[in-house]
Amino acid sequence: MAFDAVGFLRFTARLLSRIGDSGFGWTPRRAAIYAALYLFYPPFELFTWLNLLLDNLLFPGYRDVRVDAPVFIAGNYRSGTTFLHRLLARDRERFCTMQMWEVLFAPSILQRRMVQALGALDRRLGAPLGRRLAAVEDDWQEENPMHKVSLGAPEEDDYLLLHIWSALTIGLSSGVLEEARSYARFDTDLPRSDQDRIMGFYRRCLQRHLHAHRAQGRLYLAKNPALTPKIDTVYRWFPDARIICLVRSPLEMVPSFVNMMQFSYRVMGAPHQSDALRDFVVEMARHWYTHALERLDRAPPDRHILVRYDDLVADPAGTVARIYARFGLEIGPEYGRILQAEAACARTYRSRHTYSLEGTGLTREGIVHRFQDVFDRFGFSTGEL
Repeated sequence: MAFDAVGFLRFTARLLSRIGDSGFGWTPRRAAIYAALYLFYPPFELFTWLNLLLDNLLFPGYRDVRVDAPVFIAGNYRSGTTFLHRLLARDRERFCTMQMWEVLFAPSILQRRMVQALGALDRRLGAPLGRRLAAVEDDWQEENPMHKVSLGAPEEDDYLLLHIWSALTIGLSSGVLEEARSYARFDTDLPRSDQDRIMGFYRRCLQRHLHAHRAQGRLYLAKNPALTPKIDTVYRWFPDARIICLVRSPLEMVPSFVNMMQFSYRVMGAPHQSDALRDFVVEMARHWYTHALERLDRAPPDRHILVRYDDLVADPAGTVARIYARFGLEIGPEYGRILQAEAACARTYRSRHTYSLEGTGLTREGIVHRFQDVFDRFGFSTGEL
């Protein structure tokens, strides 16, 4: 069984130990969120695991699907991984990727068939459910300063690991940072048995996805920043994997990541000005830069590529062309036209995510000192932004 029941109980014990701890920042909203977690998560996961087991009876062929040469987009959070993922996912002749609804609510093939049947029925009735979901998504976008979130959009597949209680975001977003530490340093701090348990489940999810989409001849594509501390484990489980690692200036990436987590804490009803969270994020970013670069420097050239964020946003079409050339892929005529249109859009794009160093509790001098080797290697400016 891949589900980490011990980890779930440990998280619960640590959460209970914080009752009455004013430093943890209990608020009515935060208490309500955790109450909802324990009310809905166990029955939903029991239903999910029943469906995963039924997959073995109803769709046994998924176990024979080969996950050949998958393409993983890694790198620190807030480094352009979402932009590149959604750009590459437009090449539907080449790639097959997961949408948010598949990751969060339908990791099994049977669940996907149920959702598709429900969607067909909803459309026959005039799409009342679809319109309601669209309205909820629009309301969320107004408050969300990060990338656009949609159930039907390509999304980070690390959230698959929520179904086995083994995702980095559990400890990171909840504020129970002890639960996040080993996942943030996956290759070095997590026991090999846990690495294999997690990656075994992850690979089975990819097999199910490719089988459900009948993706014969297409490559699996994933954006997953949480793979960054897993480079060794990824190559152990997927020896022919191709990894695209995004690298952004620490002066932009680190405060943006801290700001993102502060927003997450506000959503959770927790105090967003948390020194412990800020320090954890900085150390995590430090390790992810170092670990990924050290491991990828040893990987075969045709199995990885480093992409500067500045190059991606300045010339998305040229950056994609370099990626395809490195991995021996061809850009088809239709996708070539899409790339040119995206390049025109990129020239007028302005991020909705605004932040300042002062608002995060960081200083320019502190970031430059902590990440000097990254600035030196990639030629990032250390001056004022």
